[in-house]
Amino acid sequence: MKHLLCGLAFTTSALADTTQQAVARVDAALTRDFQQALAQQRSRNNPLPPTPVLSAADDAVFLRRACIDIAGRLPRVDEVRAFLADQSPDKRARLTDALIKEPSAVEARFRMLAEAFRVKDDDALAAWLKQAAADDRPFDQIVTHIVGSGLLSQRDGNNPLRTATEVAYAVLGEDLHCALCHDHPFNDHTELEAYQFAACFTASDEFDNVRLPMDYKYRNGKPGEIVNPKLIRLTREAPPEMKDRKDPRMQVAQWITTESSHRFATIAALRVWSSLFGMPGLDVDRTVGGVDPAPAWHDVRADTRVIYSRNCFTTPASDRATWIGDDFSRGTLLDAYVALGDEFRLCGHRIGEFQRILARTNAYNRAGFDHRRQWMFGTRLVPAPKIRRLPAEVVWDTLSVEKSHQLPQVPPAEHPLRMLGRSTREWMDESSAPISHELVRFMLNSADVENAVAAGPAGISIEDLFLSILGRYPSGIEKAIAQNHHYASPETASQDIAWALINTAEFMFRP
Repeated sequence: MKHLLCGLAFTTSALADTTQQAVARVDAALTRDFQQALAQQRSRNNPLPPTPVLSAADDAVFLRRACIDIAGRLPRVDEVRAFLADQSPDKRARLTDALIKEPSAVEARFRMLAEAFRVKDDDALAAWLKQAAADDRPFDQIVTHIVGSGLLSQRDGNNPLRTATEVAYAVLGEDLHCALCHDHPFNDHTELEAYQFAACFTASDEFDNVRLPMDYKYRNGKPGEIVNPKLIRLTREAPPEMKDRKDPRMQVAQWITTESSHRFATIAALRVWSSLFGMPGLDVDRTVGGVDPAPAWHDVRADTRVIYSRNCFTTPASDRATWIGDDFSRGTLLDAYVALGDEFRLCGHRIGEFQRILARTNAYNRAGFDHRRQWMFGTRLVPAPKIRRLPAEVVWDTLSVEKSHQLPQVPPAEHPLRMLGRSTREWMDESSAPISHELVRFMLNSADVENAVAAGPAGISIEDLFLSILGRYPSGIEKAIAQNHHYASPETASQDIAWALINTAEFMFRP
């Protein structure tokens, strides 16, 4: 089994500081889960497909990956040259430490939080959240402020059903959407429980704001009956009772951040994990077309409450947050889940600091794997990054002088950034990285790509083109082909080569 997990060798004796000890614990948990999944397959006498060697990523791959994942940008030419020439054994750790402090990394962390809490430019929350990302403020403080202050209630037009379902989904990993309509046989929460949790998102003087729907059909309540606030059950133990004369939203926030199973820390850790590693079990299946300019809102009832409801029967798994549906309460926690949540708490619930830990793991330093390979055997957190398409912002920033951070949080529907995957922020974690016919047409034919390659400096060398676009030196055969084209078409060669490199799969994906 040892050969399956080869990579950079961090020995226990070398892990002298706290960060490296955390790195070792995460690596150990990831390795243990992966080995156990393989062992289970063998115990069932299932035929195993060829198992690849999880080898270390080379320096060029690691540099490009870290710049994209942490700082939300491609590496610069001088940065690539310096990093590849550096022979220091700690250069990768120094790189990630520096990237985490960059303004672009702050912007990337803000986007992660804005996706979770559906923040737009006109929200009172936007400026506060940007500063929280810059300060690397602890996530428990962020949750307390956002959930407890009533800002989400304002964001949702004082619709407690919408606020409750999105908070449960984004922060606790609990899906209440089906329970808004009925007692779903495969959902842990009943319709009454969903409405009781929604009642927690009203002000203290709005005790009659949440009522059971007029078509309510279960014996534990009557149609139109006022619902009292009650926290949802996350474990076998009953949640604490709500207290009178205290803002229920603040009680929810305090319960979330002190709840005994530390669910919110595990969910937050998985969110950071997915930003660096991806989630291997899922794939984006939006293969045709682009972004629907109209969000899929609809009335789930005949009353005045209008919320977004995910269809529990037709929504593909790839459209759901990865951790939704995982069992956190019945003794089936994976070692890796436990380790990630524990380390997130130990680093003070700080997203930037947790990124530092994950970026130093053997797992993150390994070569990426193709999500279509069928060798994961049900392991959700494989100890290597998934090969993923570049984020929408990285693609756009490469092609345009109009940078993504200068644009509205939700650009107009016709803006290319939306086609590239930027969300409407109407529901949590909606942004994606689709591969579609529209994307191919955009890369091959759009004026944005043509302008980007035409704006390149005149006379740029072949080597610099490869370094700036792909983050690596050209191979011998690549250099020879490019030189031949340069001799044949000296006036347009640089633009032609740049256009060709931008349209490669190597540019569009991060290994």
